Formats: sequence, structure tokens, C-alpha cells
Amino acid sequence: MKKGISFYFGFEDEGSHEERVKMIKDAGFDSVITVANKKLDKQNGKFKSQIKFFKKHSLSPSSLHMRYNRSELPEFFKDGKVGKRMEKDLKRDVKLAKKYGFSCVVVHLFCTSPSREIGFDRIRKVLKLCEKIDLPLAIENIDDQETFKAVFKEINHPYLKMCYDSGHNHCFDPEFDYFKDYGDKIICLHLHDNFGKKDEHTLNKYGSIDWQKIAYNLAKLPNEVVLDYEILMHTGDNETKEETLIEVFKQACQLENMIKKAKNK
Repeated sequence: MKKGISFYFGFEDEGSHEERVKMIKDAGFDSVITVANKKLDKQNGKFKSQIKFFKKHSLSPSSLHMRYNRSELPEFFKDGKVGKRMEKDLKRDVKLAKKYGFSCVVVHLFCTSPSREIGFDRIRKVLKLCEKIDLPLAIENIDDQETFKAVFKEINHPYLKMCYDSGHNHCFDPEFDYFKDYGDKIICLHLHDNFGKKDEHTLNKYGSIDWQKIAYNLAKLPNEVVLDYEILMHTGDNETKEETLIEVFKQACQLENMIKKAKNK
């Protein structure tokens, strides 16, 4: 199975962005997830430069995360300039993902409005573009389960898919089985751990997720997915960048072996 990691994995750069790409490749990873957000240029480098370095070092683009500010997410469901701009940005991300070979665009949905219809209409418009250029939209499970469930209830579209986030499931709604109800929709992953109290995006050894259970569920998916890790924080030992990459790749290999065993049972 292919294994990937977020281009930013918790360290402010001491070297160049290309050096980071090379480190990811040398650690054994096949792919990388990233975001086309200019606000993160200092952290990640310009988006086109990232693409150039990925190609140079033979790293495949995996999922592309939508650009967003957490505080603005509710505006997507309201009539106004911010919501319209977010719709425009999401369409731009879909086009960029298609142009540069990403598998899908990952979307966060968070609604505080009494009605979700404005946001759902925007999703429908984006899905028209997705269908036209053949690029799926993957809704991620975050901390608004009701909106997540509502979008799949209200919108039946072949390009509407899911990004399963292990850490979010563990700390926000651990009793809910996304694999049971949405397994046929899952096309990408954000794998990371925590102790169930807050969203930490950290290594398995600093969390309490039942990875055997995750492996069992992944083994039942109708289509194989890339084992993509979204590591953003460190909550224990002071690992170096190299040590973190080694640890995450080891986690991915262990998960792969558990998945294979689950398939053979």
C-alpha cells in the first residue's frame, strides 16, 4: 500500500523546503498531502514550488486540502461576501488539484446557521465542476457531525466522497462508526493520534486509538486507500524531524501489516 504524510509535519523549517521533500522521500514515503494556501507560503513554500519539488523527488500528490480559516467556516453557509469567496476558492482548489494530479480536494464543513441550504447549494455548484473535470470532493469528519451527516443525506452525487480522519473521530465522536455508515464513500485518510481529549495530530505513541480496529475497518473498504498521515504536533519526546519521519513511516508499515492480516482472516 502507498504511504504518505502531510508536507508540514510539525516543524518550522531550519533548511529549505526542497530538503524537507527529500527527507520525506528518503524516509520511504510515496506521497504527500498539502494545501494551496498563500498564507502558508512561509511554512510550506509557494504551491508551485512544492509541486516542482514533489515531481523532482518522485513524490506523488495525494489529497489537496481546501484553503480555509477556521473562524470563517460558518460563513460558507451564509449569504455574503465571505461565503461567496470561499466557494470561489474551493472551485480554484478543485482546478489546481486536477491540474497537478491530486486525488481529491478535502473539505471542512462547520455550520452555525439555522439552515444549511446556502452551503449545500454551494457544494452542489462545486460538484458540477468536479464532475466536469473528474475530480472528487472529500468531506472530512471534523467536530460538526450533524453537518457532515446532513450533506450526505441531502446531496446524492457520485463525486461527493469522504476523507476519514482518525484523530477527529477519536476525540470528537468516538462512539460513531464512520466506516459502517460511510465506508463506501471513503477515498482518502488523515491518520494521527490523541488521547481522546483534544485534537493533537500526533504520533501513535502519544495517543490511545485502537489501530487494530482501524486496520480491520480499512481492510473492509471496497477500494484501497493511501495511508496518509497528517502529523502537525508533538506532545511527548523531543523528536527531530528525521526521527519523526522514521516513526511515522514505521506506524504506516505496522498499519499496513495489520490490514493485510485482517484481509486474510
